[in-house]
This record gives sequence, structure tokens and C-alpha cells, in this order.
Amino acid sequence: MTARIQRVVVLLDAVSENDMAIETAAHLAERTKTTLHGVFVEDADLLRLARMPFARTITVDSGAAQLTPEQAENQLHAAAEHARQQLIEAASRRRLNWSFEVVEGAAETAFSAASEHDLVVACTLTRPIAGGFRVDCRWLSATEAIPGRLLVARAPWSAGGSVVVLLNDRGTNAARLLETAAQIAEAHGRLLAIICATTAENAPDFETWIGERVGSFAAGVRIEAAPAETAALQRRLAELGCRLLSIVAQSADHLRELTERFGCDILVVSEPEP
Repeated sequence: MTARIQRVVVLLDAVSENDMAIETAAHLAERTKTTLHGVFVEDADLLRLARMPFARTITVDSGAAQLTPEQAENQLHAAAEHARQQLIEAASRRRLNWSFEVVEGAAETAFSAASEHDLVVACTLTRPIAGGFRVDCRWLSATEAIPGRLLVARAPWSAGGSVVVLLNDRGTNAARLLETAAQIAEAHGRLLAIICATTAENAPDFETWIGERVGSFAAGVRIEAAPAETAALQRRLAELGCRLLSIVAQSADHLRELTERFGCDILVVSEPEP
């Protein structure tokens, strides 16, 4: 059986909705009785751009002005300090052990701070810039670098609902996904609904295999066959009050499609099959 979650690691940067990511991560750390660790990524591309002689910033009030490396660094340092204070406040309210680090690089750099025993939390929503414009989320493009488990945050965890797992097989990834989802369902006292592809459900001893992985967790379990059509699956998720959808994503594009199609948080595992 997969080891229980040892840390909740939250990914932060200057454009993401860090408050939602931190609150989600702190909530999960409290429920799973683990340490909260924050990783703030300073955008290496922005720092490289600021070193170019033609780099400019444009504001409504003052127009164009040269962007200097010092300005970019100061802004990123300020954003990192603000995120650190948010994390400290969230951890203090829950009396959590916490840690925080700042790294410079691309999105993949943040995942290097986590291990396969950690649950990584990232928010795919970004803050509006200039009254409405939003940049794209950086985390979804780097999912191949995830060392273990990633929870994509989309809404506050104060909402109710069930934890749903979509299973297509009995591989290593599926087992890790199922065990992690069961731990989260146990921590929140919520239903663990396991929706199986027909080929998986008809496999010999399939329910026994599931029981071996979720039997040690105190969560109510429901097992059912997956609907044949995507629209029917979406209706079933709504009927179950799906709060967290757990799935093995095939690629970054697949995960991006899932986050756009479903409005709930998504738990995904990334571990090469042996």
C-alpha cells in the first residue's frame, strides 16, 4: 500500500490565486495531520526579460517605462513575502508545522521540491491583471514533472460533496490514486465513490483488489460502473455531488481538458508504470 501523505506542498507564484491554494493545502494538512510546505517560484522568464535592453512596462497612468532587473526582482520578492505571510497565517490558525522556500526557474522547478510521498496542491486560477486580463496557469503544462500526487484546486474546501475515483485498470497509478483518494475521503468524512470502466469492473477479483487498498481507511465506499457516454458521466458526478474527481491523466493536455470540463478539484497521480 502507498505510504500515507507525509507533507502537503503548495505551489505559489506571482500570478496564481495563492490564497485559494494556501487555504486548500492548509485544510488538507490539518485533516491529514501533516506538515504544510510552501514553494514560491520566481519566474525565470520574467527575470530574463527584465535583463533585455528593450524591456518595458506599460501602465494606464504613466505609460511606458523601462523594466529593470532590480524592479522585477523587487516585485517577485514582495510577492514571495506576501505569500509567505499568507501561509504562516493559515498554518497558525490550524496550529500546523510549516516551512517555506523560494526557488527561481520554470514550473518544473517547483515540483523538484516535492517527493512521491507528498501531496502537491496547485491552483489553476490566476489573478486578473489590468481589470480583467488573466495569464495562463503555468502548473498544468508541467504535470509530467510531478513526482507523485497533484491536487488541482478550483474551489474552496468548505463546500461539501463526495470524492470520486475514475478507474480504468488495476495498474500502479490506479492503486496510488485510489489510496490517496481514500485517505482524503477519510480525512473529510466523505463518501468515496469508485466509478469503474466496464473492462475493469468485470476483471476477476476486482472488488477484492479495491478492498485491499481502501479497507484500512474509515470512508464509506460505493462501487459502480461508468456510464458509456461523457454526458451521462457528468450527470452522475453531479448526482454524487462530486467535490474531488480523482483520475489518472494521460498528459498535460488531458489534465487541462479535465479542469475545463469539470468544475470540481481534480486529484491526479504521475508515476511511471513499472
